[in-house]
Amino acid sequence: MSDHADYWKRQALAQRDAYLETLRPFLAINSIEDMSTAGPGKPFGDGVARALDFMLALGRSDGFAVKNLDGYAGYVEYGESEEEVGVLVHVDVVTAGDGWTTPPFEPHIRDGKIYARGAIDDKGPALAAYFALRLLKQSGLPLAKRVRLIIGTDEESGWLCMKHYAEQETLPEIGFSPDASFPMIHAEKGQINPTLTLAAQPETAAAAGWRLLSFVSGDQGNSVPDKAAASVAVPAGAEAETAVAAVTKRWDAFLHASRVTGRLEQRASGVLSFQLDGKPAHGMEPFNGVNAGTLLARFLHDTPFAGSDREFLRFLAEVLHEDHYGERMNVACRDDVSGALTVNAGILRYDGSTGGSVRLNIRYPATLQPEPYVERLKARVEELGWTVSDLRTSKSHYVPADHPVIRTLSRVYEQHIGEPARLLASGGATYAKTLKAGVAFGPVFPGKESTAHLADEYAEIDDLLRAMAIYAQAMYELAK
Repeated sequence: MSDHADYWKRQALAQRDAYLETLRPFLAINSIEDMSTAGPGKPFGDGVARALDFMLALGRSDGFAVKNLDGYAGYVEYGESEEEVGVLVHVDVVTAGDGWTTPPFEPHIRDGKIYARGAIDDKGPALAAYFALRLLKQSGLPLAKRVRLIIGTDEESGWLCMKHYAEQETLPEIGFSPDASFPMIHAEKGQINPTLTLAAQPETAAAAGWRLLSFVSGDQGNSVPDKAAASVAVPAGAEAETAVAAVTKRWDAFLHASRVTGRLEQRASGVLSFQLDGKPAHGMEPFNGVNAGTLLARFLHDTPFAGSDREFLRFLAEVLHEDHYGERMNVACRDDVSGALTVNAGILRYDGSTGGSVRLNIRYPATLQPEPYVERLKARVEELGWTVSDLRTSKSHYVPADHPVIRTLSRVYEQHIGEPARLLASGGATYAKTLKAGVAFGPVFPGKESTAHLADEYAEIDDLLRAMAIYAQAMYELAK
């Protein structure tokens, strides 16, 4: 029974109604990090805490061993052995953004897909993994290892949840995270996340001509900004009307040539308000999006600003715009396992009186070390007149193709899908990298669209049930 994919498929399909009845209220919880509501037992805010409690309550009701680690993380566990298999999921989600057909926290089912923020990243797969664990328990099959579903709460931000978990518990050596793509990702790029700052220059405020009053784009480092806004003061005096007319004409031509939408409004106070729409994408694949921030800077850069106004726009327009592989930042590199380093400019801010900042999300190849590229980055930033005010790195991750975990999961996948399990590399970061031999394992099947971090995020219900069956057998095969 245990070795047959058909058994696990039948068991998973029988859970369809119960799974959807549980998934809907889970997705309805707004679990975006909200530090304004943070406190003891809820370090990332009310919504994230409620989502963690939701999962742990399920575990208690089904008779599993359950633990809440101060609101940072929790686990649901089955088995009593010393050895452990880890399945790592997260309940926090990225910001919702605009452009949704239906509200992001009011789950809707259309054409066999469930739409909500978190449907595919990562609440839908997390709940599928929980149901898989429940199926394993109900099977009564003997296990040589415990299976622990580890639930994180800060995956989309700083991973403080995993740091806290590691301080309180011992992380397992083997396991998987259902937070990426099938067949499996055995190499994950590391990250360099610097904040670059530019001080305001006095001559900017004193300039009699054009002035950049404010510039805002992006709210998350690991997403390509799809909106940008800027306020610009036009020159005073008789030439103002002519200048505005010229900018308006140039703006219309720019929108047409760039194939994007935008708006330009003139306020009575002599201030122009620009808004530009780009195309969102995950920060690990910036080339799949249109960065509204750097594109707007590209347009404004042709206006004769002075001082730090000019330097801020120049950096965005001439250095960062479409520099997806870090060539102009002097950090370009690649390896044969995971490909090229990528750079995403995710959060862009400027205030004419205080200066500007840029938050970069750099993903370096899995088999390389970050230190040489950090030094090259710092040197390049200093050369451009900016400062690195904050910098965080996270390690890369690589599990060789002949590792027993990979061989086991490949066999399970192939039994369910009937196709070879091709090993993948990713610029994304999953909890798998916290394990010595962990891989990202689904839930997105080959050829299917991943809508993580996008408007109208969805998961195909049949695919979640297929993943549930695969996860149940995978847990058993790793733990038997």
